[in-house]
Amino acid sequence: MQKMDLGNLAPANHRVLRDINEVMVLNVIREKQPISRIEIAELTGLEGSTVSKIVARLVADSMVYEEGVAEASPQGGRKKRYLHINPRKACAIGVDFRPSGYTVALSDFRGKILSSIDLPSKPDPHQAIDEISRHIKKVLRSCTSESVEGIGVSLVGLVDPKEGRVLAGEGLGWGEDVPVGSMLREALDMDIPMYFENGAWLCALAETWFGKHARPPRNLVFLDIGEGIGSGIIIQGQFYHGSIYGAGEFGHIPLHPDGPLCSCGARGCLEAYAADPATVNRYEGLCRSRREPGSPPVSRVTIDEVVARALQGEPEAVESLQEKATYLGRGLMPIVYSLNPEIIILGGPITHAWEMVYPFMIRELSQRVPRFYLDHLTLIPTTLENRPSLVGAIALVLARSFAVPSIASIG
Repeated sequence: MQKMDLGNLAPANHRVLRDINEVMVLNVIREKQPISRIEIAELTGLEGSTVSKIVARLVADSMVYEEGVAEASPQGGRKKRYLHINPRKACAIGVDFRPSGYTVALSDFRGKILSSIDLPSKPDPHQAIDEISRHIKKVLRSCTSESVEGIGVSLVGLVDPKEGRVLAGEGLGWGEDVPVGSMLREALDMDIPMYFENGAWLCALAETWFGKHARPPRNLVFLDIGEGIGSGIIIQGQFYHGSIYGAGEFGHIPLHPDGPLCSCGARGCLEAYAADPATVNRYEGLCRSRREPGSPPVSRVTIDEVVARALQGEPEAVESLQEKATYLGRGLMPIVYSLNPEIIILGGPITHAWEMVYPFMIRELSQRVPRFYLDHLTLIPTTLENRPSLVGAIALVLARSFAVPSIASIG
């Protein structure tokens, strides 16, 4: 999904339909709201009269509303009236599939999540789809907007986004070539647009669409650290999927040929060392090795508990996260060399202990990559508060209303 770069705008020429300028103004309002007509004209380079006509159409279509007035300038003149995207214009449904469970969420037209339901995972895809479709219908009944823009679905594994097929998704335990798209359409039996994408790619989309950046990055890699390690790649503002939608499987970069078994069947993958299950196992192993004779056995924990204990200073938890960070630093090296992104964003529970893990990642990376690369690279945790893949599923729907026509000039 293309996203308009507000830092590189130019008015469309006479050969281009007025829709392009309208979409340009709509995107400026979405990203900069509250904003006045004068400020829109300054950002876009459009004539003030043109902006006023476009805004009038957007207000008439209930896309935008006016609220708030600025103080009058010392030079006099009319007070600036502020424009906002109308959150009640439409709603969107986001569905997030993960190995540990699923989430169905309802959002308004701005992308704010209004309600959500968490569901346990199912070993059978038909059971999972039936359960999710029931909750989609339940959530839709609570939608009070003028319309439903669509349903965005975040999937795990190798995904054909056109058909909504999971071509390979060992993480879900469903086998290969599962037609999630056709199954969901049949279960819902509703005339609602549906869009599908790999979850890590949607994390990248969410960062460009809703992330807190001074300027939306155009060359980024989002590394989603969870039950597995997935990545979403954006190059020059465009998703890069590869020839069979398989680009970005950096979790399966081999770190050691004789390492632990990975979910893909190979040994020594980055995922086998640095995904959350590996971190939990490492932590529990350290606890067992250091357990005093006669003390209670080590109980199972979650990655969130490991992170919380590390933040409290528990040595085994701290050591587990620092070792995880070291492996991630090694895994970042081929990403830097092969794609040369301007920014790498990490998501997952590990980001809650960023100050603890970042030094180990950057130290490992700096030992393997020339300083010239690092001087032009930003490594940060996700700027999103909600789960990025779920937010991205919602963005996948809403972006259609703000999309730039293919003939538009994209910065």
